[in-house]
Amino acid sequence: MALTSLNFTSSHGTRTAVGALQLDALISEETTLDSYATTYPVEDGGTITDHVSSDAERLSLSGQVTSASVTLFGPGGWQKLVQAKDVLRQIHEARLPVSISTGLDTYEEMVMERCRIGRSNEGDHFTVDCDFRKIVKAELKTEAVPEDKAAPKVKGKAGASRTSGGKASIQDLSGKGQQDATEYVNRALGIGGDGISPGVQ
Repeated sequence: MALTSLNFTSSHGTRTAVGALQLDALISEETTLDSYATTYPVEDGGTITDHVSSDAERLSLSGQVTSASVTLFGPGGWQKLVQAKDVLRQIHEARLPVSISTGLDTYEEMVMERCRIGRSNEGDHFTVDCDFRKIVKAELKTEAVPEDKAAPKVKGKAGASRTSGGKASIQDLSGKGQQDATEYVNRALGIGGDGISPGVQ
């Protein structure tokens, strides 16, 4: 079952979408757009937008499902309520983004954070209260450092991936360095004393 649209019917007869489910009535729709501004002073001439962060968009929906008019793949009556509740469970368990269309707006990449399903003895229906949050996707970018911005010692020496670091030769070491290397290898091999050392020479 593709969880792509959950449908409500508004007072204007338009459909609202979240999963493969159609609900009878859209009771309320609330969109929340929060931003957080710094509480610290901003330097004169500074960019204000650098000191304000925007929270992900949130959506709260309330709707109603009845056994009389809800549509879900054909079956009717009480079974419709059972299947409608099952679809809401699947949306919750899948933890995947869904698209929501309310007739007034369309919300993409929304994830269900909360769903309350309530029923009373007043008839064959239940109410649904859902909270969704938009998933904001970041895009990884690679930028080249301009030559004039590079430190003097690394100009013209741009690195490359999967490049061998080279090998060090014992001949490249000073006399003291060669002696220290020989003693290190001999200690590691447990060789010492007056015997002939087969270590690094």
